[in-house]
Amino acid sequence: MSTIAPSTLPSGISQKMLAQLVEELHSREMVLQAMIQRFEEHYGGSLEVLEARLARGEGPEHPDWEDSIEWRNAVEALQRTRTLRSLLEWLLRSIARSPAS
Repeated sequence: MSTIAPSTLPSGISQKMLAQLVEELHSREMVLQAMIQRFEEHYGGSLEVLEARLARGEGPEHPDWEDSIEWRNAVEALQRTRTLRSLLEWLLRSIARSPAS
């Protein structure tokens, strides 16, 4: 695996800043996971089950439809957040292995 010299980071970006961003993303993941868990408990199942029920026209449209949108957004945001955190962690590991660090 290649390493990245800290000096190649963009101006104003430090290892410390990257580490802080990783922590912020981790906190965001926790919030999103809690939101998703709240929906799972409220609806007694998965988002896919709720979406299928709504597609069949079963149950109340409001607020279930709005909840399904918010739930889907949380699931997608969690996936993006995890990807971004993984990328930043990789970057930090690459910098940490750099002989110039």
